Amino acid sequence: MKFAHLSDVHLGFQKHESLQNIEQQVFEKILDECITRKVNFILIPGDLFHVNIPEMRIQKFAFAKFRQVHDAGIPIYVVYGSHDFSPVSNSVIDLLAEIGYIRKVTNATSHEEGKISLKCLIDEKTGTKITGLSGLKVGKDREWYEKLDRSSLEAEQGLKIFLFHGGISDMKTDSGIDGDQMPLSLLPKGFSYHAGGHMHKFNHQSFDEYSNVVYPGTPFAGYHADLEDNANGQKRGFVLVEFDDEIKSVDFIEIENTKYEIIEVDANNRKAESVNQELSEKTADIDVVNKVVIVKIQGELMSGKTADIDVSIVRDNLNDKDALVVNVSKNQLTSKEYSITEAKGSNKEEIEINVFSENIGQLKFDYPELLDKSGIKLASKLLQELGQSKLENENKNEYIPRIRDSALALLGLDDDS
Repeated sequence: MKFAHLSDVHLGFQKHESLQNIEQQVFEKILDECITRKVNFILIPGDLFHVNIPEMRIQKFAFAKFRQVHDAGIPIYVVYGSHDFSPVSNSVIDLLAEIGYIRKVTNATSHEEGKISLKCLIDEKTGTKITGLSGLKVGKDREWYEKLDRSSLEAEQGLKIFLFHGGISDMKTDSGIDGDQMPLSLLPKGFSYHAGGHMHKFNHQSFDEYSNVVYPGTPFAGYHADLEDNANGQKRGFVLVEFDDEIKSVDFIEIENTKYEIIEVDANNRKAESVNQELSEKTADIDVVNKVVIVKIQGELMSGKTADIDVSIVRDNLNDKDALVVNVSKNQLTSKEYSITEAKGSNKEEIEINVFSENIGQLKFDYPELLDKSGIKLASKLLQELGQSKLENENKNEYIPRIRDSALALLGLDDDS
């Protein structure tokens, strides 16, 4: 017998059409492999979708594919991840469960003394006992684990699988996913397999009383950093597990996604003109046809502003050479002429105000009235205006002029200014 374990698919994360296609093709390939290999069941411990209710086109794609798996007689067991979680079961996960394409395994009961108990589902064909807890945002799921009645789960006999979504501090990993991590001891002991989600790189480790703690990693990308990892050779795919009355083997099955080219430039202690020259030279003669191109610029400029690094020309040149996608990363690029001082606050709005307050004194222009509290207030309003989302049924050609006009109005300008 065998089962498949995949996680962190993040359907709907990609916004570029070419990357959307790859995202969906990889997911299709994995489920096709599951059907071809005639797995007994599939585990997905979270972040199947990037948000709890993705766009309709994403939902249509997912429903069609899950129907194929359902028609092949392969059950799929899931828990929420931190991205597709909904405290009121208001998620596309719940729609899929309602029509029987997937099964949510979290069957929890809260008791007066504050404890939480879980019941195991039993896979009909194999007799495997399956349970688990969903992942919550910002590490709040740890509270659930601290209240979990682990002793009753540990007393269950037979082959048992526990699904979870979150980082484990005991495990050596370079996944780089932010968020709180919990100790392994919060997971129930004595399970044959702990199916993890949330960490974006394959990781399989064994511990005393935790024989198989496994993360399959993301099949393609759930964050922009994943694309960079892919370009640097990170393998992606899913996990295939063979078992009878115990786990026999745990194998990572690679699923290829696309071709990459990575261009890295160290800007440390250099002038902006020098960095632009290196970018131009490195992109002059490379073959980027049908490749995802990652351009990464990092370091602290000796002179010039970060805006002086002209990535638009580089991007245009690479697109003219038929690159599939050009992804430019400048988030680790700073300048000695201007660097942002970090600030803290109790909420998003307070942090923004404090950041503006800490950094506004570095600006130099001919409007001194914008370098005091009124400038901070205007900057905050402008940021809020520029951060507005598209309205329902509003297309791009309507959205951009609306935001532009609102921003210009705040600045006391018009289109002709």
